[in-house]
Amino acid sequence: MSDEPRSFIKTPKQLVIVVLLAFAVPIALFGLVSQLVTGVKPAGSEEAETGVLNRIKPVGALTLVDTSAPQGTLSGEQVYQTVCKTCHEAGLVGAPKMGDRAAWAPRIKKGVDVLFASALKGTSKGMPPKGGDQNLADVEVERGVVYMANHSGASFKEPAAPATAGAATVAPATPAAAAPAAASAAGAATVATAAAAANATAAASGAVAPLDLKTGQAMMQKYGCSACHAVDKKVLGPAYVDVAAKYRGDAGALARLTQKVKSGGTGVWGQIPMPPNAQVPDADTKALVSWILSLKK
Repeated sequence: MSDEPRSFIKTPKQLVIVVLLAFAVPIALFGLVSQLVTGVKPAGSEEAETGVLNRIKPVGALTLVDTSAPQGTLSGEQVYQTVCKTCHEAGLVGAPKMGDRAAWAPRIKKGVDVLFASALKGTSKGMPPKGGDQNLADVEVERGVVYMANHSGASFKEPAAPATAGAATVAPATPAAAAPAAASAAGAATVATAAAAANATAAASGAVAPLDLKTGQAMMQKYGCSACHAVDKKVLGPAYVDVAAKYRGDAGALARLTQKVKSGGTGVWGQIPMPPNAQVPDADTKALVSWILSLKK
């Protein structure tokens, strides 16, 4: 028996493979360590991370708008990004996706005036008036409609900005013409007065005083809540009496739901998202949520 050591390398081919591995393995290890230390990423990783972020990003996004800016100045794209994108980018609640020519074709065929009316007044399928942002001027909503339609096969002309205050002389309103405006202003003042009274009581007691039913429903209508919610029945969103029942006895519900109304959200009552309502004044949001939590079946 021979005591000479035996090698597993029997052929020249095996020798070449061993030599190559002796160089390749240390080089690969060195490359991995250098990436870990320097933070340099291999090609394609940035795109992959972006794809993941896009898949997990929330449906709604909070967009800050300068409320001191004069009304009527927002472009169609700005209105789309601020209000319309939540539903019209993903096609939520039956909203036609911007760019989907097949979905927009029958709507475009009806004419721009019909599209304007639907956007300004809301629809029975779930779109609230002005997309839920009552602070938008009519012309801004119309520009948003034209922006989406023109990116989906239409060729509508974008509405021009309204004339400035000094561009024309306004004739004095007759009593008959002023009456409807006065009635509308009186209705808005009633809601504002009731909310202010509730907030004043809240300031004195340290809590938010619930609104009465009539005032609460008026605020629902004013801010577009009634397009998706009703007091006693499910529409697109839950009935408000069901919301009150779910959170009854929860001391932190008022703060959480107030924030949710402002920033939007999904997942609690189903997969239909609630768009953000950052345009609603904080005091009104809190008063409205407090009223909802006070409801009983």
